[in-house]
Amino acid sequence: MPRSRPGRVRAGLPRRPRPGDREGAVPGLSGSALAEIRRLERRDARLWPGSAGRAWECWRDFVRHPDRRQWDLYETGLCTEWACCGDPWEARERLDTVLAAMSRRGARELRRLVDALDARY
Repeated sequence: MPRSRPGRVRAGLPRRPRPGDREGAVPGLSGSALAEIRRLERRDARLWPGSAGRAWECWRDFVRHPDRRQWDLYETGLCTEWACCGDPWEARERLDTVLAAMSRRGARELRRLVDALDARY
């Protein structure tokens, strides 16, 4: 019986998880859209692994918070320093950057989720 080529053996093995694979995933997207976002984050210099997912979480948390429209956040106990918790406006701009760079199909999926949050805001 002939010996299997090493490349063929390795191709059948499960891929080891890379940093940023699970963290920063946008819930509700298909696997192909998530894979496209991961490829885009590795290719685009303005993004880094997990940046789209973190931007999604920051924008979602800001929109869902009941006190988001109040000017005086100090009395409510919220963190007023965007540097430590993330700036929601930068996060929204990062989502726009990702949407502009994605294919039509992938962008349509992400746009559906972002539009739902925008309508709530």
